[in-house]
Amino acid sequence: MIEWKLVVETSGPSLQVGLLRDGEIEGGIRWDWPRRQAEYLITVVEQVLATSQLQWSDIQGVIYHQGPGSHTGLRIGLAAVKAWALSLGWAVYPVGLMEVLRVFAEAKGARAQRLFTFWESRPASWYGQLWEGGVPLTSPRLAPLAEWEALAQGAFWVGNSLKARLPVWEVQWPMVAEAGLRTKALRQTAEIVALMPLYFRPFEPNRRRHL
Repeated sequence: MIEWKLVVETSGPSLQVGLLRDGEIEGGIRWDWPRRQAEYLITVVEQVLATSQLQWSDIQGVIYHQGPGSHTGLRIGLAAVKAWALSLGWAVYPVGLMEVLRVFAEAKGARAQRLFTFWESRPASWYGQLWEGGVPLTSPRLAPLAEWEALAQGAFWVGNSLKARLPVWEVQWPMVAEAGLRTKALRQTAEIVALMPLYFRPFEPNRRRHL
């Protein structure tokens, strides 16, 4: 039996949906229309499925990029992923940005013992993580650039800066797919319901005063 998985990438300005057949890329669509992800996500998925003559019921799992990234984009993607998984019985494979960058670096031949993956959210504040031999040395977190420069001396840098030995300017769905293939599946309802996006900073809903 063929195993089909969707890949959903909504952390950036582009809406990206991919399709995997037994772990291999079958095809995908990139929709470059910022702030229209909620409107077009289902349409794009249906187009991806139609290209391979598939129905929603043919899919067994979905790989979802948790971020960090756009707050709105991440929430749109996760809301859809949860709804599909819970209603259609799909497994969910959530992957964070730091894991995506680590797997991407390894695929590009970066075999350094120590790896520093990062994403510049502000000029002096980076979200990053240190790895050694594929094992995390730190938790992913936001910290001042000066702190990361001290911690990551001698490491192989991968991220969205010219300081990186391997610059990555955008997360693309095949990168998410590759990381997702190494991720443990969430299959229980409670696990899927509890899944949350990752943000650069703790997210707090806007507080409004009632006048």
